[in-house]
Amino acid sequence: MRSWYKNIDGVHAFYANGLLRSLFMSMTSIYVPLFIYSVGMGIWGSWQAALWLVAAYYILQRLVVVIIVFPLSKLIEQIGFRRSISLSVFFLIAYTVSLLLVKQDTSWLWVSAVCGGLQIPMYWISRDSALSQDIEGKTMGRRIAYIAVLENIASLLGPFVGGTIVALSGYSTLFGVTLAILALSIIPLWWMPGHTHKNGVSLAGFGYFLRTKRYLHQAVANVGIAVNDYGNGVIWPLILFFQGIRDEKIGIIYSVVAVLAVAIQYITGPWFDKLRARKDYADEGIFGLATAGIAIIWVARFFVKGIAQVLPVDMGRQLFSSVHANFFSDYLHLGGKRMDSIAYWVYIEIMYSLGAIGIFGIMAMGVYWGIWKELVLVSIALWSLATLLIAKESNL
Repeated sequence: MRSWYKNIDGVHAFYANGLLRSLFMSMTSIYVPLFIYSVGMGIWGSWQAALWLVAAYYILQRLVVVIIVFPLSKLIEQIGFRRSISLSVFFLIAYTVSLLLVKQDTSWLWVSAVCGGLQIPMYWISRDSALSQDIEGKTMGRRIAYIAVLENIASLLGPFVGGTIVALSGYSTLFGVTLAILALSIIPLWWMPGHTHKNGVSLAGFGYFLRTKRYLHQAVANVGIAVNDYGNGVIWPLILFFQGIRDEKIGIIYSVVAVLAVAIQYITGPWFDKLRARKDYADEGIFGLATAGIAIIWVARFFVKGIAQVLPVDMGRQLFSSVHANFFSDYLHLGGKRMDSIAYWVYIEIMYSLGAIGIFGIMAMGVYWGIWKELVLVSIALWSLATLLIAKESNL
């Protein structure tokens, strides 16, 4: 009788790994900027300086990605996707341990930023390259959606549990608990099959990626999605914190909103495949509506205060974001399948990092001028609209 584990393919391995990794991220990611802010307040006692510390942390993390991603792509080519993703987990463990040590010596904060930057390309370049190879173009929407659903299932309780741990036992306990989850996430990777590792990364290739109409839409859209992602994952929790909404309540908001994400993303994957199969502009039209909805929500967030107002607005955001994220990821991986090279994902990672650096630079300037919330919310709304460009991929 055929053993059950022999039926596991590379995509199923990503399902399991993504579930555990997402659980780790959902328990920690929205609390890391709050932790850094608390460190800054402890050092300087100034909210401006504390926010500058948050901005500097994420700028450094993404600068590490930009600096290291070219040579790191050569290493990924040599060791393969499975070992690269496994190595990213060890960097993520080092990142978490460094956060644990910050209370003893604040220098560890910068070590965690560097480790966090190192794990990003090791994981995302390998993950996305492998998925582009393993998934057929005609089922891209459905298979990517299943991964998104599993990751959002992990997000249902993660923010609430993480916030409760912080409220009851502090950040050190939270980082300690999540280390065990990280260790478990390595196990499913051993079911990944072998992959071809075409590289082709070069400065000339990156220049071509930025100039040619075949990929310029991907480059600009990924700056926009980075601004939107870091807005939701870092800047919005800080804004809620400034409104007096504390850790466990922020976790409740993110957990409740995640319920909506699971339902919508389960539907949108097969829906994308059907719309794209029509060979018209149906999928682009739906994506455009979702993009406009996200931009409007970012503007609306400036006017809401308290959980009673924040929760319905965030549920509206999730309604649009679930459709948008699913379609965006499908377009992104279709581009990766088209280029069929690690180079595509290296260039995408650079553009994404530049978007993140840009929004935190804007945040830092806004803190100096005393209008940081207004400046970042308007900037995120405008850059969210730029993600619409990626829909061009549907007909290439």
